[in-house]
Amino acid sequence: MSEKKVPLDLSIRFVRQVGNRSEAFEKAGVLTLRDLLYYTPRRYIDRTTASPIGQLTGNEDREVTVIGTIADAREIRMKKGKSRYEAILDDPTGTMKLIWFRRTNQIKKWIKPGLTAAFSGKVNAFRFQLQMAHPDLTYLSKGEVEDLQAGKGKMIALYPGGADFEKVGLDARKLRTLMDRVIGEYLPQIQDFWPQEWLDKLGVVNLREAFEAVHRPRSIEQYRKGMERLKMDELMMLQLLWAWTRKYNRRKAKGIAYKQVGETTRDLIEKELPFELTAAQKRVMREIWTDMRQQEPMSRLLQGDVGSGKTVIALIAMTIAVENGYQAALMVPTEILAEQHYLTSRRFLEDLGVPVVLLTGSAKAAERRERLAQISSGRPSIIIGTHALIQDAVQMKNLGIAVIDEQHRFGVAQRLKLMDPGTDRRPDVLVMTATPIPRSLAISMYGDLEVSRLDEMPPGRGTIKTIAVNGAKDRDNLYRDIRKRVEQGGRAYVVFPLVAESEKLDLAAAEEGREELMQGALKGLKVGLLHGRMKVEEKAAAMQAFASGETPVLVSTTVIEVGVDVPEATEMVVEHAERFGLAQLHQLRGRVGRGGRDSRCYLVAYPPVGEVARARIKCLVHTLDGFLVAEEDLRIRGAGDMFGVKQSGMPPMRFADIVEDQGLLLKAKKLADDLINTDPLMKALPTVKKEFERVALRKVEWLEVG
Repeated sequence: MSEKKVPLDLSIRFVRQVGNRSEAFEKAGVLTLRDLLYYTPRRYIDRTTASPIGQLTGNEDREVTVIGTIADAREIRMKKGKSRYEAILDDPTGTMKLIWFRRTNQIKKWIKPGLTAAFSGKVNAFRFQLQMAHPDLTYLSKGEVEDLQAGKGKMIALYPGGADFEKVGLDARKLRTLMDRVIGEYLPQIQDFWPQEWLDKLGVVNLREAFEAVHRPRSIEQYRKGMERLKMDELMMLQLLWAWTRKYNRRKAKGIAYKQVGETTRDLIEKELPFELTAAQKRVMREIWTDMRQQEPMSRLLQGDVGSGKTVIALIAMTIAVENGYQAALMVPTEILAEQHYLTSRRFLEDLGVPVVLLTGSAKAAERRERLAQISSGRPSIIIGTHALIQDAVQMKNLGIAVIDEQHRFGVAQRLKLMDPGTDRRPDVLVMTATPIPRSLAISMYGDLEVSRLDEMPPGRGTIKTIAVNGAKDRDNLYRDIRKRVEQGGRAYVVFPLVAESEKLDLAAAEEGREELMQGALKGLKVGLLHGRMKVEEKAAAMQAFASGETPVLVSTTVIEVGVDVPEATEMVVEHAERFGLAQLHQLRGRVGRGGRDSRCYLVAYPPVGEVARARIKCLVHTLDGFLVAEEDLRIRGAGDMFGVKQSGMPPMRFADIVEDQGLLLKAKKLADDLINTDPLMKALPTVKKEFERVALRKVEWLEVG
C-alpha cells in the first residue's frame, strides 16, 4: 500500500491533535502543518542518564535528572496569602527537597507520597540540604525506570509555550505530548524535496529523519544530525538565490558598457592630484574599470580604513562616467561630508571643466531650483548630496554611476531608490565604507556583491593607539593628559553620545559637557562646539576654528563621525563609549591620525558596562583593521536581515548561524553554484525548484541592495 501524501500547507486548524487549540498556535506564527513541524523545541532535558542523589553536590551548574520516590509532601502557607509546595524525594543514595512556588493547587494533585518519577532541573544546596526548584516531571513505568538507571533514557523536548497555550490547556507537558502525537501521525507522510543523490552530496539525513531527530532525539549526536539538515536547507536556499541572482537577475538588467578612460581622467590622476596613487588604489581602480566596461551593472563594495583613499577612487570613477557622457551621483550621510566632498571635487576638477553640483536639504529655495534644473537637464556632471538626492523632485535620467559613501548610515530602501532612478537602464553602483556593517559583510563574503579592499595606507600617516578608560576612576587623569598635548600644539575632539532619540537632548549633552570642561579640567583653553542643529555656515566656522588652532578642543555630537578631516588632530575622547556601536567607534577613531603625528583614541566607559559593550571596546583596543572590526561586529550583532530592510540582529534563519556555521555555508555556496551553472532552471529537480520559489525567489529585489 502506497504512503498517503499530506500537503504541508494544510491549515493548522485541520491538523489532527490540534483541533480547537489552533488559535494559540496561530498567535505564535504557526499557521500550517509545515510551520508546526518546524516549531522545534527551545531546549531539551537530557534524560539519557540519571544521577544518584548521593553523588550530587549542588555545584553542578547544569540540569540533572534524578529518579526517586516521594517520601513526604505538603503545602506551606506564606505571607500575603501565598503558598509553596515542598516534597522530599528519596532514592537509595540520599534525599533531596523539591520546591514549587507557582501553581501549587495543580502540583499537589500530581506530587503525592509514594509517587516514583524522574525529576529534572538544576540542583543547589541550601542550609546543607540539596534542593531543586520547579523541577520538570516525567512519569515513569517500571521499565522506563530501569532504562533510565541503565543509561537508556531519552532527551525530553521543551517547546516554546506561554500564556496563550496555557489558556487552551496546553502546559509544557501537554504541549510536548501533543507535538509527539503530531510527529508520530504525520511524519511518515512527509515527502523530501531533495532526492537521495543530493542528500548524499549535502551530507545530510532526509527530512523525516531530521524532524524525528529534532523533536524526539535519542542522543545529542542524533539531534546534531537533524539540526544540520535544517541548517543546510536554509543555507542552500540562500546560496541558490545568490547564484540565481548572479546568473539571471543582474545579467538581464541593462547597464552601461563604458568605452574609454580619456584625457580628462588621465589629467586628473597625473596632473591634478597632488600625490601618486598607492599600489592598492591602482589595483582597486583596475577592478572598478573592468566592471565599468561590462554591459551588466557594477555592484561593488569598496572597503578601506579611514584615510586609505576611498574618496579619490570614487572621484576617478565618477570622472570616467562624466567623460563618457553620463551623470555621476555621490550620496553621503551628512551635510558636512557633502560640503567637504564638493570642495575637494571642485578643487581637483574645476580646471578640467567637469561640472560639480551640490544638493543638500539646507539649500535655499532659489539655489535648490537652480540645482534641480541642472540635474534634470541630464548634462554630464558630478552630483554630490545627502539623502536629498533621493527625493521625488530630483530627476537623474542620465545617471551612469551611483556612489554611496559610508553606506551603513543609509537604510536599504534609501539605497535602492538611488540605485533605481526609474529608467530602463541600471547605473553602476559603488558602495564605500570604512567598516562594513554586518549585513553587507555577510553578503560581500558569500553573495552577489564584489569586494575591493584598500589594504594599504598612504605614506605619512601617524599611528593610532586606542586606550580604554574607566570614567569613574581615571577621567581626571585623562583630561590632564589632553590639556598637556593641546598645550604642545595638538588638537582634541571630545565626542558625547546621543542620550535619547532627540537632537535637543543630544545637543544638551554636548553643551553641558563643554561647559563642564571649560569650568574644570580644560579651564583657560578655548573649546569649540559642533552639533547637527547648527546652520551650515556655523558648522563650517566651527571646523575652521578647530583646524586653524583657534579653538584647539572641539566638543561635538556624533556629527563628526564621518568626513571630518583635520590632519592636526591627534586626540579623540569618546565619552560614554559603552553607548556606541563598533562601526561608530571605529569611525570616530579615524578622525585622528590623519597627519604624520602619532595619535590616541580614548574610549571612556562608565560602570556598569555590559558584556557586549566590553567586547566592543576590547576589539577596538586590539585592532585598527576595519575588516576585523566588522567581523567582530558580525559576531556581536548578527548579520542583519539579508532578505529585508533590517541591518542588525539575526537574519531570517531559524536554525543556521552564518558565523558559527561557516563550514556548512561555504559547502552550500559551492553546491548551489554547481547546480545553477549546470541546471539553471532546475529542470532535473522540480521539487527543489518549488521549494526555492516558495522560500527565496520573491526576495530577490531586496537582496540586490546589499
